[in-house]
Amino acid sequence: MSTWSSADIHLHTTASDGLYSPRQVVEWAAERTDLSVIAITDHNTMDGALEAAEIARDLPIELVLGMEIDSVDGHVLALWVREPVPSGMSALKTVDAIHEQGGIAIAAHPFAPKWWAKHGLCRGDERVYDAVPFDAFEIHNATPLLFHANLRARAYVKRNPGRFAVTGGSDAHILSAIGATRTLFPGRTAADLRRAIEEKTTRVDNTLFWLTRNARYLAHMPSIVRRERARRHADGHTP
Repeated sequence: MSTWSSADIHLHTTASDGLYSPRQVVEWAAERTDLSVIAITDHNTMDGALEAAEIARDLPIELVLGMEIDSVDGHVLALWVREPVPSGMSALKTVDAIHEQGGIAIAAHPFAPKWWAKHGLCRGDERVYDAVPFDAFEIHNATPLLFHANLRARAYVKRNPGRFAVTGGSDAHILSAIGATRTLFPGRTAADLRRAIEEKTTRVDNTLFWLTRNARYLAHMPSIVRRERARRHADGHTP
């Protein structure tokens, strides 16, 4: 029987709106979790991912270079990209740009509530999901208050069998949230994870729901929102 491992492929650092440095995030993931693979996916920058990749070389964990891109249709996770993908394009053009680099494109937190739209979250327009060739769909995001959005994402994937691999990510902005939701895959390496996404054999584990963790996350939310607003202002977006 194949060994299954876990990955958290949606993590943020101080390079965007996370509250901890790339070093703190990588060292926590390597020393305090059983994750085999992580991806740093800061908003519209790869600075955190590139810094984290150097740190991960000396630790028992593999790191995938990534970023979370603000498309006009919502956020898109880009994994295995070599250079930043510009923000502000349509989801279709964003995914095309990711694929041009040989990367993997994932619909991030689809169906997030419209009242979160001011923070740049996806509007949940199914016409976008129908038309754009995402490689995977994030069906569980561990951010508090996205329970209903996660259910809608799972339902959409079920209505579209065979189209997407499924992924789960913590969307962690604090250390204790890392690994709260995982993408499970056969094997142990980042190459194995990529193969599983391409072959649509991934699974999602969201069993690490801890009330105290979510309470702690909510307590930090004002700081996260302030950093997000500052980031968007620096990127030239309307606050």
